[in-house]
Parts: sequence; structure tokens; C-alpha cells
Amino acid sequence: MSKERIQIAEEFYDIMPAEYQDLVKRATYGNEQRGWKDIGNAKELIEEHSLCAGCPESMAFRYILASLPNPEDTVMVGSTGCTSLVFPHVAVHNIHSLFGNQNAVASGLKRALTVRFPDRRKDVVVLAGDGATVDIGLDMTLQAWFRQEKFTTICFDNELYANTGGQESGLMQKGFVAKMAPVGKTFEKVRLPEIARESGCHYVVQ
Repeated sequence: MSKERIQIAEEFYDIMPAEYQDLVKRATYGNEQRGWKDIGNAKELIEEHSLCAGCPESMAFRYILASLPNPEDTVMVGSTGCTSLVFPHVAVHNIHSLFGNQNAVASGLKRALTVRFPDRRKDVVVLAGDGATVDIGLDMTLQAWFRQEKFTTICFDNELYANTGGQESGLMQKGFVAKMAPVGKTFEKVRLPEIARESGCHYVVQ
């Protein structure tokens, strides 16, 4: 991954608006001072997506991507869900894993990158919904945490399976009505931050 990935093709350069040319010139690739405050002032790593109109997840994606310290040396691992609709539009190396095994894939990937590039830091970031992280993939999420694998896990807590129509999730609030919980969810919301801390994660934020 390099800045070349977001350059304007030479044959189109003269017809691109000056404002867009300026955004590309001030792209934040290779600039360690880059961050979310650059949103709107520099070429972003995502410009479009196929999420539902008004979905707040799209804004979360922009903030996450703008906060990557080394996007050119980062691989993002996603899972089946709403995130899988965004990754094809992101100018960062990414992998779409099977539903729920994103942390297992990230574990192997991080170890392989460490062996392949011993003198260069390669970051791995998992980005998945609550279904993949807590319900279907909880075993692989926990095992990665228990082993102290050196990558970041970000869970989009939709509090339901948003991509497949709104089914009940372990992170859904008790009493919430959904297609698979027509009279309301009967058990409490899984306390993921507490589980992460008890599993030995070094940095947990909600």
C-alpha cells in the first residue's frame, strides 16, 4: 500500500476539480501526524459506501480510518455483516473472513506479518459487528484475547443483527423487541467491556 493508490490518474488530472486535486496533494499517507481532524481537509481512505442512507456506521468508518497511524502498513480484517459492505471501497488492505472467525484470521495474519517483516511494524485491525464478535465468534474473540494477540479489535455494537433484518443479538438490551424476540429479549445485555478486561486486554474503551 502506498500513496500511489489514491493518486489521480494522469489522463484524468486536467479535468478533475481544483478542490479535489488539492485534497489529493494533502493526502495523509505517510504522515504520522494525520488524524480524524483531517476529515474534510485531505483525501480520505474511503469516499463512498453501500450502507443504508444515514447509517452512523459510515461516519464511524471515516473516523477509524482517519485514526490509523500507518494505513499503508495496516491490514483490516472484517466479517460478514454491515462492515463487509464498506471494505471494498476502502483504500487499505483488507480481508473478508467467514462469519465470526475474524479474530482467528487476525491472529494468524499478525504472526505471519511479524515473521515476514521483522523490521517493519505491520498493524492488524479487526472490525466486526456484535453478532460476529460476541455471538457467532465469541470463542475466537476470547481465545485471541487470552493469548494476548497483538492486534486491535473494534466491535460495532448495533445491538442487533442489522445486516440480516434485525434479529436478536447478545448485545441487545433486555426487553428490546426484534424479529427473533417478538415479546422482548429475555436476558441482559452481554457486558463485553468487562469480559475484555477480565480476558487481559490492555486497552478497553466503550
